[in-house]
Amino acid sequence: MKRVALFAGLAALGAIPSLAQSPITFNARGLVVVSDADLGSASTIIDGKLLRDNTRDQLTTIKFPVERGSKGVGTALVSNSVLASAKTLAVPAAGGLAYVLESRIRPEDAVTQYKDALTEFPGGEKLFVVDIANLAAPKAKFGFPVGRKPIAIDVNKNELILSTMDTGKELVFIEAGPDGKPARFLNLPAALDTANKIADLTWHPSGDFIAFTLDNSNEVGLYKVIREAGKLKNVEMVGKPLKVGADPSFGKFSADGKHYFVLDTKGPRGKATGEGEILVVDFSMDGSAEHKVASQVPAGVNTGSFAISPDGTMLVTVNAAKSGAPWTEAGAGAGASLTLFKVGADGALTKVSDYPFEGIYPQSVVFDKDGSNLAVSVFEYLEYGNGNGGVEFWTVTKGDAPALKKQGAKVSLGKGAHTLRIIP
Repeated sequence: MKRVALFAGLAALGAIPSLAQSPITFNARGLVVVSDADLGSASTIIDGKLLRDNTRDQLTTIKFPVERGSKGVGTALVSNSVLASAKTLAVPAAGGLAYVLESRIRPEDAVTQYKDALTEFPGGEKLFVVDIANLAAPKAKFGFPVGRKPIAIDVNKNELILSTMDTGKELVFIEAGPDGKPARFLNLPAALDTANKIADLTWHPSGDFIAFTLDNSNEVGLYKVIREAGKLKNVEMVGKPLKVGADPSFGKFSADGKHYFVLDTKGPRGKATGEGEILVVDFSMDGSAEHKVASQVPAGVNTGSFAISPDGTMLVTVNAAKSGAPWTEAGAGAGASLTLFKVGADGALTKVSDYPFEGIYPQSVVFDKDGSNLAVSVFEYLEYGNGNGGVEFWTVTKGDAPALKKQGAKVSLGKGAHTLRIIP
């Protein structure tokens, strides 16, 4: 009895470490991550050389709090691709299911190099549904065709909106049943010319609008959702699409839906040489005025995507820089960073600081449910042997002087980790 009391007293005084404390803090039920093993290395995006091994694409679920070993971390084989947009994975806030786009498929084993992996990689056509109710043991359920080279997907409750490269199927709507099977499947009129494809799309928080990015004309636009008896029936364009830089891609609404933030990478995926930008777009929701760019600010080099804090006061970009270069080049594997911005009431961004870290080709970042921590995907590390990707974690200081601090541990995953989604 005395021994127990002494142990408790020492623990309270900090004389011994707490057995319950974890070096990873992330306030959520779980994370879902997809990893693309078909390239073999992020450098394939640059030089086209496939450095594959016997690993396969997979989806990983991480349950919090994280425990030592593999308990609470589960995997399922699911075809996916980093060569599409930063929105090839969609997870409803309630969890239960994950939806994964198969934008590209694994090349034949005899193929060892492409001139341009971005354009020559063989195209997929399926949407896969994965049961993630048990975060320790996700199960791939089924897949079904949605159109050639599906690019981006977003979810609003049980409503999925996605884009493909197929003419006539540029904009696809799916009402998912409880098991993930399509209860309704609609090819919606995108009202686009044949030269344009939808590179990214986003549900408005209200579920009444969908923002989209056009890859050829470099514009963003807005669809109004038309419903009948509460069911989506059609969409109609609101106003005219707006020019937003040289290579616009990933977009996200503020929590209140007043502002739309758009990433302009200023170059092809992984190959940009100069800083990108984040543009703040104010849409005219009723079409009474023109959409406008309210402000813009420089971002990092080869930024993959960004996250907005739940309270709307911070935005963080994840920047690959030249980390994905072939390992024979000077500076390969280095230069990745996070950039932290403060967000004003009008949506304007003010840069706080850059936070460099080790890791190759990070592409995705998410806040936890109260904005106290961040998770960041890392495609791979500058390591020989089998090599792995991972998820790294950062602690967020809130308030008038926000800051980030890297946590001491990470979760190792299969090579090619590229897109994260949170289950609050």
